[in-house]
Amino acid sequence: MKLFKLLILLLILIISCSNTNKEKTEQEKLQGQPITIGILSEESPKTIYEKFYSLKKFIETILKKPASIDIAKDYADLENKIKQNKLNLLIVDPTIYCELKWSMKNKIYPLVKPEGGTAETRSVFVTKYGKNIDKIFDSLGKKLALGDEKSSFSYLIPLSMLKDVDISLKDFKSVDMLQKEQRIALSVLIGDHDIGAMSELTAKKYLHDGLKIVRYSESTPRFLIAYVNNFPPEELKKIKNSILTQSNIEMLRSLSIEKFSHAEDRDFDYIRVLIRNIKGKNYIEYTPKTIKVAILPLYSPLTIYKRYDPLMRYLSEKTGYEFKLVIPKNFEEFIQLVSEGKVDFSYQNPYVFSIVSKKYPVKALAITIGEDCTQDDGICGDERFRGIIITKKDSNINKIEDLKGKRIMIVSPTSAGGFLSQKLYLEKKGFNLTRDFKLIDAKRQEKVIIGVYKGEADGGFIREAALSVWAEEVDISKIKILDYGEYLPNWPFAVVKNKNHELIEKVKNSLLNLDSTILKKARIKGFKEATDADIATLEKLSNK
Repeated sequence: MKLFKLLILLLILIISCSNTNKEKTEQEKLQGQPITIGILSEESPKTIYEKFYSLKKFIETILKKPASIDIAKDYADLENKIKQNKLNLLIVDPTIYCELKWSMKNKIYPLVKPEGGTAETRSVFVTKYGKNIDKIFDSLGKKLALGDEKSSFSYLIPLSMLKDVDISLKDFKSVDMLQKEQRIALSVLIGDHDIGAMSELTAKKYLHDGLKIVRYSESTPRFLIAYVNNFPPEELKKIKNSILTQSNIEMLRSLSIEKFSHAEDRDFDYIRVLIRNIKGKNYIEYTPKTIKVAILPLYSPLTIYKRYDPLMRYLSEKTGYEFKLVIPKNFEEFIQLVSEGKVDFSYQNPYVFSIVSKKYPVKALAITIGEDCTQDDGICGDERFRGIIITKKDSNINKIEDLKGKRIMIVSPTSAGGFLSQKLYLEKKGFNLTRDFKLIDAKRQEKVIIGVYKGEADGGFIREAALSVWAEEVDISKIKILDYGEYLPNWPFAVVKNKNHELIEKVKNSLLNLDSTILKKARIKGFKEATDADIATLEKLSNK
């Protein structure tokens, strides 16, 4: 028996030595200046190395050069190594990429991004089962844990999620920056914090231990691979082509993705919008040749990008120009931008269009057909839409007359579905809005819903589609529709300052012939050409 065990041990030793010698031989075949891959991640060094080891080996195989993984201690360490030209490739999350790109404009460029599998993940807020926190609003006045301020998933996106629902850090009993997502999860589990923010991937590891997810963001790429401008162009081209076309199964499996795709700097503009809104730093740049399209900020920046950036790329493809979104902070900033002719095209509600048209010669090219709703495939309606009047279901408000003298939240005095539609309806009923109600300007659709839900207002004016869009944020079963507003023309897509008639015609034709994929992402049925009658109706709205 002892002899048998000795033979087994000897065999293992021989195989181990053989593998070691084989790996050593393979390394000896690699020649030239090593390629260094810089990584900044919230995971442990061991996890990082195991995850990206196959990518390192792949690069060595392609270039026949040695490659190494350099794990940065923190953002400052990563930035310093880039400045000293110690790194060639970078694997970073989107926020860190945007920060680095801004601080070193001509030094860092995107290479590829992952697709499929867990290529994208969401930011989530988590709590522990038994805490009686089922919605984000249940956590107000409690202890919050966040990650590193350079993190997309444990800081930037979570703060944007809070901002979207009008919650500030001051609404919590305390806020602590625990840096690493694992620390956040453990702190919530042991009760040091009531709620924490992290990536969904991290949260899922602790669900069986008692962690519970209470709110999700839109999905965002987990990471991208960028390169530093010290990388030889011919080798860079070889690496990129190989990653896009020859990625092996082992490498993709270790990263839990299906493939890589070409990455562009514009892919991360929505992160820059969040940085501007949360940190006040404007990293968004447009070239003189960029065609700028302003979108009225009806929803959060992430939602707007998910819906309309595919349309921008479609228009770029069809016209040969680069179309990019411009997302103002609020309705007022949108009106200012368009009224001053600082964008080429605009997409807005009919009331805002009417207001702007009196200040600047904008022209409607096409009218939207359809909108979000809870019927069929989630898109219903036609060339018209309307607003609704909502209250809390358990309130004693059962008819419009019961709202007289009460607090009413509106989206904005310039909102079509969140003010004008209801205004026209109530005036027909004999009401005077400024005299009969206490109006509160909430700025956003979701803020009205949340305000009514939280009891900050007795009623609210919102677009009919907004309830279905925000159904996951609040318990909609506690909200009731008291009445409906007047129908209005749907959103016009307009030309603002651009005088290129050939381009304008291409844009109009492209809008009228959108494919189903673009329409589905934009949550509409399509566009129809704006007629003289449509334009006349739109121009009259601001006189109402």
